[in-house]
Parts: sequence; C-alpha cells; structure tokens
Amino acid sequence: MGLALEKLPDWPAGMNRDLALAYTGVGEAQLREWESRGLVRFRQRGPRGAAIAPRSDLDAALLLLFGAPSGADDAIEFDEDE
Repeated sequence: MGLALEKLPDWPAGMNRDLALAYTGVGEAQLREWESRGLVRFRQRGPRGAAIAPRSDLDAALLLLFGAPSGADDAIEFDEDE
C-alpha cells in the first residue's frame, strides 16, 4: 500500500545525512561512495553547524546510479551489406 500524495514529505533543498538517506533510499555505504567521488558534498551550513548537502547533488547522483550510460540511447546501426 503506497503513501497518499498529501502524506509525502516536501523535501528541502538542503539535507542532513539522515534526511539525505531517507530521500535517496540508498544505504550509508552508497552515500559515502558518492562523497568520496565528489558527487555529493556535505557542508557545515545547517542549523548549529550541521552538515547539509544540496538536493541537486543527491538528484544528480541518483541519475548516475540509475540512468542510462552515456550513449546507451543511441540508435543501433546495422550493416546493410550482409
């Protein structure tokens, strides 16, 4: 049973680690990998110096994780000489 649309959270533009994990649905190890690759950057900008990451970083990392590899959408060309 899914959540009703009105029950879904309104995700903020910047998220702490726990919220970023809930937003993306990935595990801690995946989030750490994104950080080590520089895809997601947490900065001390939140309340009381909390580290937050931009939602745009998280969205971009998810696209890389689930998106088609570069060139995968190109048309397949067949050799018509055969």
